[in-house]
This record gives sequence, structure tokens and C-alpha cells, in this order.
Amino acid sequence: MNCCWQVVEPCYKSALSYLCVKVGNICMLKENLVLLKSAFDELKAEKEDVVNRVNAGELKGGQRLAIVATWLSQVEIIEENTKQLMDVASARDASSQNASAVRRRLSTSGCWFSTCNLGEKVFKKLTEVKSLSGKDFQEVTEQPPPPVVEVRLCQQTVGLDTTLEKTWESLRKDENRMLGIFGMGGVGKTTLLTLINNKFVEVSDDYDVVIWVESSKDADVGKIQDAIGERLHICDNNWSTYSRGKKASEISRVLRDMKPRFVLLLDDLWEDVSLTAIGIPVLGKKYKVVFTTRSKDVCSVMRANEDIEVQCLSENDAWDLFDMKVHCDGLNEISDIAKKIVAKCCGLPLALEVIRKTMASKSTVIQWRRALDTLESYRSEMKGTEKGIFQVLKLSYDYLKTKNAKCFLYCALFPKAYYIKQDELVEYWIGEGFIDEKDGRERAKDRGYEIIDNLVGAGLLLESNKKVYMHDMIRDMALWIVSEFRDGERYVVKTDAGLSQLPDVTDWTTVTKMSLFNNEIKNIPDDPEFPDQTNLVTLFLQNNRLVDIVGKFFLVMSTLVVLDLSWNFQITELPKGISALVSLRLLNLSGTSIKHLPEGLGVLSKLIHLNLESTSNLRSVGLISELQKLQVLRFYGSAAALDCCLLKILEQLKGLQLLTVTVNNDSVLEEFLGSTRLAGMTQGIYLEGLKVSFAAIGTLSSLHKLEMVNCDITESGTEWEGKRRDQYSPSTSSSEITPSNPWFKDLSAVVINSCIHLKDLTWLMYAANLESLSVESSPKMTELINKEKAQGVGVDPFQELQVLRLHYLKELGSIYGSQVSFPKLKLNKVDIENCPNLHQRPL
Repeated sequence: MNCCWQVVEPCYKSALSYLCVKVGNICMLKENLVLLKSAFDELKAEKEDVVNRVNAGELKGGQRLAIVATWLSQVEIIEENTKQLMDVASARDASSQNASAVRRRLSTSGCWFSTCNLGEKVFKKLTEVKSLSGKDFQEVTEQPPPPVVEVRLCQQTVGLDTTLEKTWESLRKDENRMLGIFGMGGVGKTTLLTLINNKFVEVSDDYDVVIWVESSKDADVGKIQDAIGERLHICDNNWSTYSRGKKASEISRVLRDMKPRFVLLLDDLWEDVSLTAIGIPVLGKKYKVVFTTRSKDVCSVMRANEDIEVQCLSENDAWDLFDMKVHCDGLNEISDIAKKIVAKCCGLPLALEVIRKTMASKSTVIQWRRALDTLESYRSEMKGTEKGIFQVLKLSYDYLKTKNAKCFLYCALFPKAYYIKQDELVEYWIGEGFIDEKDGRERAKDRGYEIIDNLVGAGLLLESNKKVYMHDMIRDMALWIVSEFRDGERYVVKTDAGLSQLPDVTDWTTVTKMSLFNNEIKNIPDDPEFPDQTNLVTLFLQNNRLVDIVGKFFLVMSTLVVLDLSWNFQITELPKGISALVSLRLLNLSGTSIKHLPEGLGVLSKLIHLNLESTSNLRSVGLISELQKLQVLRFYGSAAALDCCLLKILEQLKGLQLLTVTVNNDSVLEEFLGSTRLAGMTQGIYLEGLKVSFAAIGTLSSLHKLEMVNCDITESGTEWEGKRRDQYSPSTSSSEITPSNPWFKDLSAVVINSCIHLKDLTWLMYAANLESLSVESSPKMTELINKEKAQGVGVDPFQELQVLRLHYLKELGSIYGSQVSFPKLKLNKVDIENCPNLHQRPL
């Protein structure tokens, strides 16, 4: 008997256990259904949160993580199965309300097994739902790998189809490794190259990477290497320290070993450039190099396998391009005149675009006929030449108001392809007297921005990120206009020319504006060629190597209105002869090493703008007390810090309207912030060795740039909450939180250095227009934005950030959790060094 039991016992126990589980599932069915519904609702809410985060990340260019995509797929499947199961359970719920019903089902084998099966399914589904819940994904999206081709925006084109087809056919030939595209300025070479770039999308599987590089007149190898390095994502923290040879080695290594099937598109070569010096491996058989240039000779020197000329548009194509934008067909007489005007543009797309913008607002036959008469007055032998094109482009200039025309020509003083900050350009115009500031500086600046809008609208300036620049042909046309003495003006422009001395000028008395921007000039000696008096009004000498300027040079320039000597680091003093510049209105000495302001400065009674920023050796600016017409004073980052005496001088300068300052004394800062007038006009403040609260700095309503060095930046919880309540108030129309009086609304640049007690910079949440952030040597900083403090603010930080520098922050662990994105930040503008705990990096 015992022997039989030993055999039966395991089977008995197994059956009993099985039966207990089955009965348990039946008895717990109701309770498990409640638990399943609760767990299912939690899982759906969790899924909704994850989907919202994924959508937000994908909207900013991210791609969902594989683990998240798998989880969402599993949730979708279980979601459908659980709904079906709960529907079945609900249909039987009425019969499972009491114990007698359970007993009746147990007495019927079919019903018993059905209920048992349902109970088992509910229990199993509950287990599955619970296993998918509570994942708590820290990250749901990631930066996708760079695409093979970055598609570039391109306007609708006319007349390029045949050239594009020919170029593409040539490029796809295996034996053609290098292709040169040439043609006159403004003919559409860049547009053609853009179309080629975008066509590589169709064959992206055949290539590893397509690289676009904008070259320039000087064909700077270093700049080309930086552009390639950024595209290849090899611009790490050490990139900026590499020599050109080291950069070339890195580029060559990646292209040779990892991306041998590369395409390099070089736009706007003015001269030949060594591909080997850049780091382009030209021994393989899978690469392609395409470049554009104005000169066919460059194609020969670069040894292109084939040269393709971009020709001007045919008469019909030119008319189609013009009429597509202006729509002249409905007015027969105007249409006839318009076709004659189009013919004068010689099929050059740039000329057609500029003239189109000029004539778009002209609605009468008289206006159109006057334009045609102007174009027909030009010499016919110039047609088709560069000067002939200048004459056509000049029509747009001729239609400008006198003030706008002066402002346009002024832009030609800056180097080729130079991006001019709009606010700085307007300051120059005000300094020149082009814009009257009698109604206040802000109104004058508004008028300056209106002029910029008009010039952009006329096609004479191009706009990019609060900066403007000139198309090469437009700049050449402007220089052609001012190259000869006319209307009392003549320019001499020798920028980036490698000059070591002043240029030879036949007649100094005819020159009104001279730009020697970006040269190697070291001194200005006495020159017997100098006349007793010049008519020079504007002199740009910034970014040279000046050391000495002789007194006579200033003595003959009493007409000088604008003098820019900025970023000549070796200038330590200016001669007393500066007192002869009695007409001077704008003087820029930023970035020089001057130790004292020249004694003659005080007699410059017309001076309205004085820039002394980044003058690290300057000890005092007390002489400004005599400059009663001064409107703009800048000494941000200067060794000449604000003190009580200088504060009183500033208060007495009644015309002062714009200020940047350096402060290194706590009591002076307190007194300065207490001056509503001075604090309200301050656009830049450099603080050193101070104890300061972010809330106090927030009262500077016009602040554009801020630097704090060795400061103890304080804040209290009550201060933060109180200020946040002041900052954001409920909207009258809804419960939405909206800014009422935002702090730091104009703040664009912040530098933090050696602030040893600083833990975070959460107050930067309010700097919606922040473009540049540098934080260095702040050992207690653990995060840039604290999530708890940031709750309820309702804005995403760093949406405009373009430059980020983080150095020697040993405790920094995060920037802003997993939520931050940097839509405008570029890889070569990120510099992170010695931040060992920062594992989540931008981009």
C-alpha cells in the first residue's frame, strides 16, 4: 500500500495543486478583473506620457529609441487583447456576483471549465500588463545619425534643367572624379550646386556622405577644414587646438577608412586650393569633388575632369523668371516695356531678381518707361560685360532714397562675405549722421532697422540670423559706384589685402571713406604725400597690427567722423594729436591695450559714441566728464571699473542713452542698481569679485550681455518663488501662465567664470534669446537647469543657443534632465572640457 502511495502521491499533489490554482483563478476572478482594469488604466496613462515625450522629441529632430519603439508596440498589442478580454469578462460579470452562482457553475463541467479558463486568462493578462508598467524611461529619443545628404533649401528655378541634366550625367560617370562649374557672378552657380546636392538624395545608397562647404575669396584652408570636420562630426573638444596638418590627418582618416564614397561640394572658389592640404584623399576611385568658380582658369589649375559653364538665361527663360514674380501679362503696355527691361538684364538671374524687386511696387506706365529710359542711357558696348551688369543692378540703387543709398554703399566698407551685426551697422550709421538721433536713440535705431528691411526687400542686402551681408556681385557693384569721385564721395576699400602699410593714394583729398579692415599694417609714419588737409570722413583700421600712429596723421583729418581702431592689440597709447579730430562722432578703441585716454580726448565736443570694451590695461575713463554730447559709452570688460566718482560723472552726462560697464565693488554695484536711469540703459555688465543675486541683475531690463568672474551668486528659495510669481501671472482669458514682465528678455550672451559656490543657472530659463553661454571653473555646479526650480515656468531653455562652452566643471552631471534640446546649436560651436560627470552631451 505504501509503495502504491509513493507512486500516486506526486500525481495527486500535482493534480491538487493544479485544481487549487484553477479554483483560485475562479474565486479571484472578480478581484483580478478590478486589478486588471486598474493596471490597464495605469499602463494607458504611462503610454500616453511616453508618446507625448516621443512626439516632442521627434518634433525637435530626434528619433525614438529602439527599446521605446518595442515597448510601445508591445503595449499596443496587449492593449487590444486586454480590451477584448475585459469585454468577455464584463458579459459574464452579472453571473459572478455571489457564492451560489459560483457553486452552480462548479456543478456544470462545461461552465466550470469556461469560467476556469477565463480566470486563468485574466490572471495571465494582469501579469503581462504589470510586467510592461513602470518602465520609467529616462530617455525616449536620441539624436539620429547624420544623413548621407543634408537637403538644402532652393527656390524655384527657370532655365537650369538642361545644365543640371548635363552636370548630373557627367558627375555619374565613373571616370569623372572632379568637376568644375564656372560662370559669371550671379548667374546661378550656387543654385545649380544646391540642386546637385539635393539630387544625391536619389542615390544616397551609393555614397557615404555628401559634404557642402562654402569657400570665399581667400580660400582659407582652416575654415574649409572646420566645415568638413563639423559635417563629419569629428569636431571634438580638442579640434580647435589642432594644427592644420593634424586636422588634415583626421579628415583624411575618416574619409579614407570610414567614408571612402564621399562627395565634396565646394562653392565659390576664387583660386585653386590644395585638396591634400585640406585632408581630402584623392587616390581612391569612389569619391567626387565638385566646385564652382567665376574663372575657368581655376578649373584648369584644379585639374577638373570636365568643365561646365553656367550660361545666362535665354530671352524666353529670363522673361519667365521675371514674369513669374511680377506678373506683367495683364497690362499690355507695361508688359511690352517690362520685356525690354528684362532684355537689358542679359539673362543674369541675380539682375532679374534685383530689378524684379525694384519694379514690383511700380504700377504706372510712366514709372516703367522711366526705368527703361535709365537702362537705355547706358553705353551699349558694355552690354554683357561685368560693368554692363553693374549698370543694370545700379537701377535698383538709383531708386533708393538718398539716405538709404548712403547706408547701402556703407556696407561695401566691410570685407567680402562679411556678416555684419544689424545693431552694430545701425550704430555706425547713426555715428556717420545718416540717421538723425534728435528724437532719441531708440527711435533712430528703429529707423535704421527700417532701412535694413528696405535694402533687404530691394535685394541689395541678404539677411541671416540678425546679421546682413552682400552678394559678391552687389558688393562689387557698390564698389564700382564709389570707386570714382561722384556726388562728393569716393571710397578706397582694401580689406583682407595683406597690406603692411597704407595704400598708395594718388589724391588723398578726393577720398571720403577708407576701409583697411583685416590687414597687417603695423604703423602709420609721417608721409610727405599727406596733404595739409584731407576730406576723409570714415576710417576703418580694425584688426590690423598697429603699434604707432604719428601725430601728423590725425592733424590733417579734422573732417574725420568715424574712426575704428578696434582689435589692434599692440596699441598702448594714442597721440595727443587726436584733439585735431574735431568732427569725430564715433571712436572705437575696443580690444586695444591703451593704458590711458589721450589728453586731447576731452576737446572732441561732437563725440557721441565711445567704445572702450575689452581694454584690459585701461585704468580710468574719467576724461569722459568733458564729453557732454556722449550718447553711447562702452567699457564692458575694461580694467577701468565703475567707482563712485565715475558714477556721478555718468549721472551728469544728460545725453547718455546706452551703457556697458565693469563693476568690481559691492557698494558701487548697489548704488549703480539704485540708479533707475543708468540701470535702465545698461546693455552689458561685467562683474568681478562680487556677491550678487540673480534677481538684482534681473532688474536690468535692457541687458544684452553679462559676464561674472569670481562672483558669489546667491539666491534664496523665497526670493526665487516670489520673483517667479512676479514674472508669471495667470492670463485673464484662461489659466495659461504667460510672461508679464520677463527678466533677461534681451540677454544674448552670458559668461560665468570661477564662481565657486554656484550650483546651477536655472534663472537662465527666462533668457529666451540666449545665443552664447560659457561656464568655466565653477566646481560646485551640478546642473545648468534645476528641474524643481524650473517647474511651472512653462518655457524650454536654450532654444536660440548657438554657442556652448563648458570647462572645468567637475561636479556637473546634467544640463536639464532629459528634456532639453538645442535646435540651433552646431557641433563645432560646442566646447566641453574637463566635465567628467557630464555623460549626456548636447548633440
